[in-house]
Amino acid sequence: MPLPTPPLARAALLCVIACAFFASANALGKAAQSIVPGPDLHPLQVTAARFLFALIALLPFIAQRGLGTYRTAIPFRHLQRALLGVAGVTCIFTAVHAMPLADATAIVWAAPLFTLVFAAWFLREHVGIVRWLAAGIGFAGVAVLMQPTGAAFEPAALIALAAALFTGAEVATIRILARRDATLTVLAINNTLGAVIALLAASFVFVTPSWPQAATLAGVGVVMVTGQAILLKSLAIAEASAMAPFYYATIVWSAVIGVVVFDEILTWRLFLGAALIALGGIAVAFKRRPALHRADAAIDQKL
Repeated sequence: MPLPTPPLARAALLCVIACAFFASANALGKAAQSIVPGPDLHPLQVTAARFLFALIALLPFIAQRGLGTYRTAIPFRHLQRALLGVAGVTCIFTAVHAMPLADATAIVWAAPLFTLVFAAWFLREHVGIVRWLAAGIGFAGVAVLMQPTGAAFEPAALIALAAALFTGAEVATIRILARRDATLTVLAINNTLGAVIALLAASFVFVTPSWPQAATLAGVGVVMVTGQAILLKSLAIAEASAMAPFYYATIVWSAVIGVVVFDEILTWRLFLGAALIALGGIAVAFKRRPALHRADAAIDQKL
């Protein structure tokens, strides 16, 4: 008879599996723009597909709850989150198309460091010297991955950094939404608004995709929302801060997919930069735990 799996181990396993889905969604977005036969697709069109097909995947669950799923007392916050999400996702798909998948993913995973900055700025969360030092370590990793030269940073890496900034601000907003609305409400409103915003933006650059591209684009949304559902299951078992070290499995999965699918070469910059970003992000997450109540009080004041 197999021994029962400890809750933390189950949560960690689910988190790692969710990260595989996240990396796969980004890889599908990259593939639709690069190796799948068909016309050149604008990143906005990939973003629109990501939100549209994620919404379609959620429709059976929304139908069970009815229109009450969309009931919220803070609609502006949801709109804010959707705008940030569309901007962040578009930057991600732009970056993964122009640079190695693992490098772009590692830079984007600097988002928790930006969340720290936004939490300190907008939510007035107390940030001690240790957490600022940890954030500094993470940002040093970003600098390594962005390959600074005597003149400027790698342009694609700047786009990935913009994705991290937008995502960091989005996560700070999600913290507000999660305290007021149910998980399905947050997912439904986000993907509905995201689909509308992204489809409107993509209408200006739309081209008819090939059937293989259309199937790949559908996969982006379905795979992403599946990863989100698995991650939420993980977070229902264990605290988010306890799962922080496992989030960075996304970088590992991205590296594996990059090598196997896109024939990418792993560099020392990736290993060093990703290690620094992960170290800084994990340290920020664990150091935040004593300050959770102060942060929650600050959020309440802002609602």
